[in-house]
Amino acid sequence: MEHTIIEKDYYKRETCGSCNGSDFETILDLGTVPLAGYFPNKDEVGIESKYPLSLLVCNDCKLAQTDSVINPKILFEDYRYLSSVGLSNHFGEVANNLDKKYNVKGKHILEIGCNDGVLLEPLSKLGAKVEGVDPAVNVVKIATDRGLKVYNDYFNDETFGDEKFKSKYDLVVSNNAFAHIIDIQSVIRGIHYVLKPNGNFIFEVHYLDKLIKGKQWDNVYHEHIFYYSITSLKNMFERYNMTLIDFEEIPIHSGSIRVTVVNKKINVPDKISKKVELESHSIANLNYLMSYGQDVKQHILNFKKEIVKLSKDYKIAGYGASGRANMFCNLTGINKDVVKFIVDESPERCGRYIANTEIPIVDVETLKNNDVDLIIIFAWNYSKMIIDKTQFKSYSYLVAFPNIQLVQSYDELKGFDSI
Repeated sequence: MEHTIIEKDYYKRETCGSCNGSDFETILDLGTVPLAGYFPNKDEVGIESKYPLSLLVCNDCKLAQTDSVINPKILFEDYRYLSSVGLSNHFGEVANNLDKKYNVKGKHILEIGCNDGVLLEPLSKLGAKVEGVDPAVNVVKIATDRGLKVYNDYFNDETFGDEKFKSKYDLVVSNNAFAHIIDIQSVIRGIHYVLKPNGNFIFEVHYLDKLIKGKQWDNVYHEHIFYYSITSLKNMFERYNMTLIDFEEIPIHSGSIRVTVVNKKINVPDKISKKVELESHSIANLNYLMSYGQDVKQHILNFKKEIVKLSKDYKIAGYGASGRANMFCNLTGINKDVVKFIVDESPERCGRYIANTEIPIVDVETLKNNDVDLIIIFAWNYSKMIIDKTQFKSYSYLVAFPNIQLVQSYDELKGFDSI
C-alpha cells in the first residue's frame, strides 16, 4: 500500500515553541520519514504514515526545533519505550544523587514523564513522597502495578492548575521527556505553579552540542521536538521568573545535560554566563549549525556506500530497535534485504517491525540460532553492553557514529562515550 502523509495529524511550525518568534533558519532537511517511535505489527506493515522533517533554529532565542509538530496522541499514548530496559542502574544513581543533594526523605517530588516508574521507585525507597505523570496508558499501568501514584495525563498548567497542586512540591524532576513536549510554555508555567517558591526543577535532556559534534542525525526525529543548549534554556526559563543555576554534562543517551532551575528570579551564576559565551561561537551560532547539515548529508552517503560493500560478504543483523534504528534505516535505505532482523530486549517491541522496511524485531535467542556474522549496532551508545552480551559467537560489529567503524571488539571503537 502507498505510504501517506496525513495532514490532520500534524502541522507545520510557524512560531518558535519557546519565544513565539517567527525568524527561523533550516539547518537540516531530512525529507519525509516515518515516526521514529512507531513499530508496526504484522497487520500494519506497509501502511505507515510519513511526515516531513527538518531541523530549524530560532534566530531570536537560539532554540533548535523540528518543523513538523505531530499530534501528541499519535506519538505518546501507545509508547513502546520502557525506561527500565537498560536504564535501571542509571536511575538508581540519579535517585542517590538527588538524595545526597536534597535529602529526599519526606520531600514531595513530582516526576514529569515518569514512564514505568524506574526513578520513582528508588526515590520512594529513600523515603520521598513521590508522584508521577505520564500520558502513555501502557507504561502507566506498569508503574501503578508497582504501587506508585501516577497520573495518566499530560502535565501542563491546566491539568495541574488545581489549588491542591499550588506550591506542593519541593522538587520536580524529568528525565528524557523535556525534549518531547509540544506546548513547552504551558509546561513551564505548570512547573512554576506546582513548585514551592525556592523549589528546584531538575531534568536530563539531550545536549545539542553532543548531537552536532557526533553527527547524530539518527537522533533527529519528530518525537524530539526541541534540541537544547544552555543558551536557549536560560532564555526560556527567564520568561517565567525562573533561573537556570547549574548544569552538568553526562554521557547518558550519547550526550546529555542534567540541568537545575530554581523557582525564583536571581542573578545568573557565572558558570551559566560563561557557558552561554562559549555557545555563542558554536551551537548558538548559525554558521556553525549550518555546517552540521552539510556533514550529515555526507555521512549518510558514506554509510550507504559502506553497507553496499559489506552486504556482499556478510550476513547482517542489527541490535537495538530504537527510534534511532527507525530513522537510520529509513534515511539510509536499509530494508529486510540488507538486514535480516534487529534484536531488541524490550517485550514491547519484539514481534513488531522497523517502520517502512519490513525488518522484523526479534529477541536475542533468534540471534543465537541464526547464521549472522555482522551486527549493526543501532543503539550505538550501548555498544559496550551489546558487544558484551553477544560474546556467544564471534561477530564483526558496525557502528556509524561519530564515524563509520567496523570492529571485532569494543576496545577497537573510537570517538564516543558508551554506557
